[in-house]
Amino acid sequence: MEDSGRFARQEEARWSPPQTYTEPQDIRNARSSPQTLHAYSVSPPIPPKEQPWEPYQTPSSPVGYSAPEVVNNYMYPQYDTRPMSPSSQGGTTLPITPNVPPYSHEKIVDPNQHGGHIPPPEESKLCGMRRKVFYLVLAGILFCIIALGLGLGLGLTLGLDRHNSSSAKMDPFCRNNPTLCIGGMLDEKYYSKKGAFNGSGIALAGESWNKEQRRIFTIYFQHWTGDIRFMQYTTDRKWVGGGKAQTIASDAKNATPISTVAYNTNGTQTFHIFYVSKNNTLRQMTMTNVSSIWEPGILSDLNLPVWNNPTVGLQACWKGNFYGDSDYSKFPTTSGEQNNIPFEQRLGMNIWYPLDDSTFQQYAWYQNKTTWAQLDKWQGKNTHSGVGCYSWGAGTTTYTMMVSKSNAVEFWWKDTNTTLVSEDSHPINSWQNSTQSAIGNVYPSTSLGYTTYFYAQMQDRSMRGFNVTYAAENTTIVQEDGFVITDPAGPVLGLGGTHLTMTAYAEKDGNKTLWDSLYVFYQTAGDDITAFTRPIAGGEWSVGKIPIPNE
Repeated sequence: MEDSGRFARQEEARWSPPQTYTEPQDIRNARSSPQTLHAYSVSPPIPPKEQPWEPYQTPSSPVGYSAPEVVNNYMYPQYDTRPMSPSSQGGTTLPITPNVPPYSHEKIVDPNQHGGHIPPPEESKLCGMRRKVFYLVLAGILFCIIALGLGLGLGLTLGLDRHNSSSAKMDPFCRNNPTLCIGGMLDEKYYSKKGAFNGSGIALAGESWNKEQRRIFTIYFQHWTGDIRFMQYTTDRKWVGGGKAQTIASDAKNATPISTVAYNTNGTQTFHIFYVSKNNTLRQMTMTNVSSIWEPGILSDLNLPVWNNPTVGLQACWKGNFYGDSDYSKFPTTSGEQNNIPFEQRLGMNIWYPLDDSTFQQYAWYQNKTTWAQLDKWQGKNTHSGVGCYSWGAGTTTYTMMVSKSNAVEFWWKDTNTTLVSEDSHPINSWQNSTQSAIGNVYPSTSLGYTTYFYAQMQDRSMRGFNVTYAAENTTIVQEDGFVITDPAGPVLGLGGTHLTMTAYAEKDGNKTLWDSLYVFYQTAGDDITAFTRPIAGGEWSVGKIPIPNE
């Protein structure tokens, strides 16, 4: 999920549903210009975690579950310290002129001297010095004064230029809102020189249905060069890919959010990648196992403009059944029992992207359709933050999670079962806010995600997982089942506003579970994508960095 619209004070929309537009509208007209942002109640200075080259020390505690291969720590290059500004303090040591006795006193002539001896004529003096010496000293003083003046002027000019250059390296928005920015937008020195882009979008497509390829999931990320690439994690627990050959797009905006949807229908495996381009338009890239070539998707044809801001939210989500598998009995349940609730029959995708600092626009695509349809505008939201969704489960109720202007996660639900009678307590086909499940005090530009557990970055930059019981108006959070991602030293803090993604996987032999694991990915250093794993039922977290190729 991603981020967006932070600081515009708007009428409290926490309890109001999104505005629904029954007739399509030109998105260009719907897009409003960025508004002047109000300051958040929590606006600390640039967090110390933004130092991009601080290596993360991988804990050595063993975990006998499905942890990704732990990669040896990267050794980050030590950068030269910033050159000192020219000093305005300095000077030149002038030669000391010896004291020349003046010739102003009366000359005494010894009467015993020979009359033919004539005393030398007296030299004229200036300031007690011979004229030649005086002019030499004066010339030296003038030279030093001129040199010192030029040095000071040049030094001040260079200092101002360096100061102005340093100021220009920070995005103007980020200068006033550092908690809403990440990486190079805070200062160009934070741009990565290897590995992942500092502030990279991170998306994961689980492929538990893809048994033939022997891979568990695929990670999509932004390489330090700016390209969007992918790496795959195999059933042998090895990472492959991430090089130039795995490039999907080269026109991505710096630190763009990335979202992915993958599914299998009628034997065709389809993969979609969504991101924001350099010219701030929404882009879709699509690939199937028929061609194995990434091509622009039909959403790109709409050229939908995205709010131009360093940090925005973006989320695409599959809906209708378990990623193309219509056998609802296979759908995993939190209790481990077999599911007996049918799926909704309308298959497709939803996507949310920001129009301004407080409005997410929702579009939808339905199976066998050749275009996307404009749906709701979600107003009064923090669009710097990500969007969460849960629409692939059993039943007819779908869920969307967004962050309010007060930095609280809201859980919205909609029941699409039109065979039921709409009631005040349970409206049909209408988005409702489940007030019992709000999560407060999240980071102003947190990403959001749900697989088995719901994840968010908290104000202190820690990553927390929540056990959510999804039950429409009765949706609640089981507080005692939550957790914080830790290592032996304590909570593992992410970069402020880091993108994150997650999944869960279980290797089975018939009805027997051989091993299972939660997987969570986010950035802790700047050029990394760090993987955290632990058994689903609980236990210690294992930590490792994905081996991203530098070329």
